Amino acid sequence: MKTLILGAALAALGITGANAADYNLQSAFAKGLPVLGPGIDRFAQTVSTLTNGEVNFIHLGDGELSPAFEIFDNVGAGAIPAGMSFAAYAAGRAPAAALFGSMPFGPDAIKYVSWVHHGGGLELWREIYAPFNVVPMPCGVIISEAGGWYTKEINAPEDLQGLNIRIGGLGGAILSKLGANAMSLPAGEISTALETGRLDATELSFPMVDRLLGFDKVAKNYYFPGWHQPSGLIEFYMNKDMWDGLPDQHRKAIETACMDLNLWTIGTAVVGQRVYLDAFRENGVEVRRFPEEVLSALRSATEEVYAEQSEADSMFARVMDSYRSFSAAYDEYQDLNRLE
Repeated sequence: MKTLILGAALAALGITGANAADYNLQSAFAKGLPVLGPGIDRFAQTVSTLTNGEVNFIHLGDGELSPAFEIFDNVGAGAIPAGMSFAAYAAGRAPAAALFGSMPFGPDAIKYVSWVHHGGGLELWREIYAPFNVVPMPCGVIISEAGGWYTKEINAPEDLQGLNIRIGGLGGAILSKLGANAMSLPAGEISTALETGRLDATELSFPMVDRLLGFDKVAKNYYFPGWHQPSGLIEFYMNKDMWDGLPDQHRKAIETACMDLNLWTIGTAVVGQRVYLDAFRENGVEVRRFPEEVLSALRSATEEVYAEQSEADSMFARVMDSYRSFSAAYDEYQDLNRLE
């Protein structure tokens, strides 16, 4: 591991201190990030409460022991017991992992969690991670993100051509189909890149988080909907050997704490977004919707990317088939109950 900061004894044990019930939990997110930071603290406290203090996760913010993109490998190797991350970060190891972080033009939060827990998604997710000695589960839900901040108006698909846009994963592959240049950039560098012209646009999160980074000062067009992430899942994962070594009641406590966090994050994130939209408008930001022509082009490009990825990777195809089968049954019932 290139940048892991662990003593030899801790690396061997994968725990902290003398108490074997204390496990390092390396997060891919900053502790001060709204919703996710306090949410992970809530998860750790819930586990401790449910196990009467027999299992204690020590929340470590982004980079304290491992950079975000190395947590997966470090947990699999047993150097770190557990992580909180975003499944798309593991897509370099297994492309299908991206589908458990977010799905462009995919499900809302309730549908996503329903598929994972009751439609076969979790079994596939764990099958994908099994070769890496990691056991995952959804542990926090991200509400629909914004479509992004743009330094110019987007009135037609052609307006995306040649733009340098900070977006990763499947969303980046989709925008590339329309001629944009998808780029990866740490969150802390985005505002400066927009101000200097290195970037023409960026996506990051929902208004509460975007406001923290000052995007409204350097880009004046805030687009919706978040087509690339109608909802997202945060993942908790643990080294498989350590997970298997826990008694059943402790594993159940962790699963229950994640279920609690799924509900808590949805409710917490939804509240108050309007306040931030109003603040953006007061600072001269135009809050806009992408034109239907643009969304239609993005949807077509999305289907192309899904087809290409499915052809290239059999597990990606299996996950897509599972989700689409679940979606058809789910949508039929929802359509019957829709009030028009």
